[in-house]
Amino acid sequence: MNKKVAVILTAVFAAVAVLFTVLAAVNFTKKSDEGFIDEKTAGLVLAEGVENDTVSAELDSVKSNAMKAQTQYPEGILEELKQAYAINNDLAGWLSIPGTEMDTAVLLGDDNSYYLKKDFYNKTTYETSADNYGNIYLDYRCLPDHLSKNMVIHGHTTGKSDGIPKQAFRSLYDYRDKNHFIKNPIIKYKTLTGEYTYKICAVFLSNTQPKDDNGYFFNYIYPDMGENNMVGYIEQVNQRKLYETGVSLEPTDKVITLSTCIYDYGKNVDTRLVVVGRLLHEGESEAIDASLVKDNPDYRRPQVWYNAKGKTNPYKGAEKWQPSPN
Repeated sequence: MNKKVAVILTAVFAAVAVLFTVLAAVNFTKKSDEGFIDEKTAGLVLAEGVENDTVSAELDSVKSNAMKAQTQYPEGILEELKQAYAINNDLAGWLSIPGTEMDTAVLLGDDNSYYLKKDFYNKTTYETSADNYGNIYLDYRCLPDHLSKNMVIHGHTTGKSDGIPKQAFRSLYDYRDKNHFIKNPIIKYKTLTGEYTYKICAVFLSNTQPKDDNGYFFNYIYPDMGENNMVGYIEQVNQRKLYETGVSLEPTDKVITLSTCIYDYGKNVDTRLVVVGRLLHEGESEAIDASLVKDNPDYRRPQVWYNAKGKTNPYKGAEKWQPSPN
């Protein structure tokens, strides 16, 4: 074999070796990613990896400074939540709305600030995107293992076309349309140990700054209202709801509140879109009566809206309800 042929064969063998190395790496990467939560989508819409448990050895490889995978679970934890809990034991539950893309983990921090900017992996979200979108989270004052009177869940809203996945609470925007409610009236929520069904009873907008509404802020995120106090809460909800749902709400009911930012009153008016569901009554059907769903054209807006429109605010002298455990 002459020297020129030997050089050619050596080059060919080297190229083949590189090709096999690349193929092996691709195959290994694909295999090792199965069963893991996608870091780009976890806590946004559905992270498909959460659906299936992975073996302990795989879970043990998921670590960060603030969190380590573990195999010691709370007593009675639902089997389908074990993988997500092992990755982040701040897991409080799982939220879904049948018929929509809402299907996401709910976390719980020591306050209402931590998961405003931290994702499922306890990373500040600007490490993986240009903005701080955080993760869906339960209000820190709520009881994660049992149902508070008002289970409040907060979350940012995104929906940009810049490659960032649409966050779960962007789906709530659709509930401004009563026809969307008619098709999707049910909220499913799992604590670590139980599964619960809520029927949506109200969708409304609420300002967050008292200065925008005659010094008043409707504190709908209070978790422990007493039954007597809830009478006033229901009145505030009824004033603001965008349409009648035909779903009753009584002082004895327990509710779930999904709250996200929106700017329907303008960029200078900090506003929340709120979807409220009440716990399904024993023996009650999940179906709703569509004939009872009607627009509420005079729903309550903040004073700044009436000022901008040159309209009289019919709620200006309304009682300024305040939450109480009594």
